[in-house]
Amino acid sequence: MNTRTRVALFTPLIASSLAVGTLGFAVSSAHAAQPAAPTKASCSTKASTNVAGRVTVTGAGFRPSTKVLLEGSTGKTFTASVTPTGGFAVANLEDADYTATQGGTGEIACGSAKAAEQKDAKAQFKEGFSQGFALVKADCKKLNQKNNNFAAVDPNFEKGFKAGSELAAQRFCK
Repeated sequence: MNTRTRVALFTPLIASSLAVGTLGFAVSSAHAAQPAAPTKASCSTKASTNVAGRVTVTGAGFRPSTKVLLEGSTGKTFTASVTPTGGFAVANLEDADYTATQGGTGEIACGSAKAAEQKDAKAQFKEGFSQGFALVKADCKKLNQKNNNFAAVDPNFEKGFKAGSELAAQRFCK
């Protein structure tokens, strides 16, 4: 192969590799110029312990010292001030399904007090189920034993504990 043929074949390859390398540098430089994203924001809604039918909406992980717009499923909106640590709390709101929006971010679902209670009930049942199952699996003589937690037991925890211990008895205690 002569020199002219080699130059003709390799010149396009060298030029394209330089272009791709330059493009990669330009893309990585553009990403580096963007500000770092804030930590993942979250919020939740809990029933008020003081006033029936009222809730408190709290949030964390928002851009500090700014404002957050809260919108309820009833159409009412509220503005919350974000603390220097990125959190907020708005109390004494009507019970609704809330979302939080901060300039430049998408909506974040805060949920409703009813949804939070249902989620907690499921978590309590699951925890009770796990403890009841493990107790009877380890020792079949403990089938009808009550939960020995010192704190007041949630009814959903008790239901889960009973269901878990009964399932373990079926599987391991024959």
